[in-house]
Amino acid sequence: KYHFLYHILQIPSCVYLCDPHHYFTPHPQSVAGPRCFQRIMGGDKAPDKTIPWQVMLSVEGGKGGAMVIGDRWIMTGAHNLVQQGKLVLKEKVWVFLGDNDAEKLAKLTPLGVTSLHPHPEYKNTDSANYNHDIALIKLRQPLTFHAAIMPLCLPPENATYNTGQIGMVSGFGVQEDDILANNLRYILLPVVKEDECQGSVNRAKAATPTEKIPVLTDNMFCAGVPEGGKDSCLGDGGGAYVLRDGSTKLFWAAGIVSWGVGCGQTGRYGVYTRVAKYISWINETMEDNK
Repeated sequence: KYHFLYHILQIPSCVYLCDPHHYFTPHPQSVAGPRCFQRIMGGDKAPDKTIPWQVMLSVEGGKGGAMVIGDRWIMTGAHNLVQQGKLVLKEKVWVFLGDNDAEKLAKLTPLGVTSLHPHPEYKNTDSANYNHDIALIKLRQPLTFHAAIMPLCLPPENATYNTGQIGMVSGFGVQEDDILANNLRYILLPVVKEDECQGSVNRAKAATPTEKIPVLTDNMFCAGVPEGGKDSCLGDGGGAYVLRDGSTKLFWAAGIVSWGVGCGQTGRYGVYTRVAKYISWINETMEDNK
């Protein structure tokens, strides 16, 4: 049985500068000064100026999640940018960040986008293939980092995803009453063993043989609890699943909210893009589009 240690796990109210390649480092430099601190996790509403990498995307009127990974780079799921097999126009992608209140964010001027970079092997024309569900967005102007806007570090390529390890998902997605959240919310979810993850998908296919259930690949992982009731839901797609390094205590982008069968159902788990598989592609894309 999984144990959620709310008295230990914390929401970051600040993070630290990564090394030049965006990896977390053993001796981080604070970017928020000596007042940088961390709050105790104890609820589902994120306090102000916490989870500072969170991005709210509006794409052709739909809402999704994303994360800051550099002063001009946003990472999200390719499914937010590629619709019915076609890349959306960059002018249709609005980027909002710097506040945990969705209504306040919506009143801000969206950040300008220079270019969109979905993974070239993402081919999801029938909503049943979420392999390589990752994309980068380049901003027109560099961000100024402060307590409410900071980057999330990327993992090394050999990062481990240990079964039962607790991660955090955040977003403005659908709540229990099917209403989009006005305030940024978070939830703690453990990494699920690969065979249990695959078994969950197999059971979903057997239960609904006429539905298109995506294929689970080694570029993905599952997180959630078997009893259900806790999950990332519609509106959160493209947001970060964050793990915390045990020695450095730094948060890193382990996953991207990708797909699932239902939301928070018993015996079903959320499926996430395994970011560590794409570090070379991320670095090459940013290098080629300076």
